[in-house]
Amino acid sequence: MTQAILPEVTDARILDGWQLSGWADRLLEQAGVGVTIVDRTGRVLYYNKWADEHLDRKPEYIGNDVRDRHRQPITNPRFDAMIALFEEGRVEPVRYVARPYGKTIILVTVSPIWVDGELVGFSQIVLLKNEVQELCERFDASGRESFEREMLPNGATGYLTYKKNT
Repeated sequence: MTQAILPEVTDARILDGWQLSGWADRLLEQAGVGVTIVDRTGRVLYYNKWADEHLDRKPEYIGNDVRDRHRQPITNPRFDAMIALFEEGRVEPVRYVARPYGKTIILVTVSPIWVDGELVGFSQIVLLKNEVQELCERFDASGRESFEREMLPNGATGYLTYKKNT
């Protein structure tokens, strides 16, 4: 279906002469979140290393319908309803929280992938709730301070001095 007309990546959002495709695979592998891509029928095309290490992803899932891997009976009707929303032209992501593996809670964002006005598939981005919650608690307790200490052991002043001397 070609109901949603979206602009392709344009020069207003990308450096002239640079192509995202040159780095896209590295971005997906090193994003620090789970990434799974399925085609418009639900067939698994790709999952990144993070997804392999934190979620139920196996090489034999590639090329097969994701519905075959859902453990809870309600999941497939929900998945089909979500696909129907995108097929009807929805361009905004769908976000939800799930507990597919018993005790691990995940935060999920599913986005349609439109190319030249055609829905070609979906991306699923996954975060672990406990990791996000820990980061938010750290921020609530100390603001940016704990993050800056971790990234800049000598503080911002030490970093600026280092940069000036190199």
